[in-house]
Amino acid sequence: MSTFDAARLLDVALGAMDKAINILMREQAGEVRAKGDRDLVTDVELAIECFVRDHLQDQTPDVGFVGEETGATGNPDVYWVLDPVDGTANFVHGVPLCAVALGLVHADQPLLGVIDAPFLHHRYWATIGQGAFRDGDPIAVSRTKTLEEALISLSDYGSGEGGVARTRASARLDQALSRRAQRVRRLGSSALELVWVADGTLDASLTLGNRSWDTAAGAIIAREAGALVVDADGSEHNTSSRCTVAVAPSLADTLLPLLRILRGTRYWPISTTEGETAATARPAGKRIVGATAFLATIGVGLGDDDTADTLAEGEFNSLPDAQTWIEQELPVAQFPTWILQRPRGAAGAFLFGAIQRGRYAIEASGRVAWQAEESSADDVEAYLVEGQLRWRDASSRGAAV
Repeated sequence: MSTFDAARLLDVALGAMDKAINILMREQAGEVRAKGDRDLVTDVELAIECFVRDHLQDQTPDVGFVGEETGATGNPDVYWVLDPVDGTANFVHGVPLCAVALGLVHADQPLLGVIDAPFLHHRYWATIGQGAFRDGDPIAVSRTKTLEEALISLSDYGSGEGGVARTRASARLDQALSRRAQRVRRLGSSALELVWVADGTLDASLTLGNRSWDTAAGAIIAREAGALVVDADGSEHNTSSRCTVAVAPSLADTLLPLLRILRGTRYWPISTTEGETAATARPAGKRIVGATAFLATIGVGLGDDDTADTLAEGEFNSLPDAQTWIEQELPVAQFPTWILQRPRGAAGAFLFGAIQRGRYAIEASGRVAWQAEESSADDVEAYLVEGQLRWRDASSRGAAV
């Protein structure tokens, strides 16, 4: 975008938001229709989207438009992106946790965002390099320093296409976070969660997935308020990211390592080389589309079999290779510092190994990458018992080691 008149475009966005909120508050939801597995769309959302799209095309004819309900039109390089109601299920049920989100995107990054939570009577906005605001007042992220003091939001469990994979990944992440954070919440609106990170209401927000109408506006508002906004692996967030993670910088070093639980799932960036977090991990050899592979993980748990942190990972061509690696590495693994610094130290914590099957598949980028089999979580597990490695199912590896 050769020129970016922030003041004018913000005025256009605020004007469009005024019109959207007028429609939303004047009309009832109208007819509610299913648009997929447990996913809904209402008449008022369609009315808002069509009106705002036409208004923006009139005010900024050189800028394209992407709407959740009606798709894309116009310039694909610079475009407005709208979610007419983020949190439709909440809206339909009368839960006030929903918002209208409007962003402006260029080169995969949002330049501007406006989010209105009409039933909470707050409006948030930001433009790149100019800070973030709520109802005209500057906002900033929280200064919470430990996860034990943190309130963290996590996106909903899955529905529709890919719902099983999302539910499994979300459940594992929920369990890991719940053992560390003060509280974990599921609010049902990514846009609202992101602005609540921006104003310090939440300390972090984790969205598995990254649909631009849900996240673009909130991402720039959170970033301009001082949040670190990244993908699951800590890389810079953009419209191609697999996840949307917004976190107060003071918590990033302890929160981001927990997200390694997502490695090997569709929510881990495809540009990341499997096994790079562990210098000892042996990567798989030649990758063949459709070929089975095995992701071996060494982790630390608390209280039961739920992962609390991932220490090392490797991708292997055969199950015996993955098991051999675990047998070599698990006995020499050490508890991370945060475990030792707990009031109870390492009491109740344990080290374990897990192997998950998957297959090589071609990603949208054309890269051949490993993907987990949805029906094959934690197929083989090993634990240290009194310093000795034992397989959970002895038949999977002969006798206990």
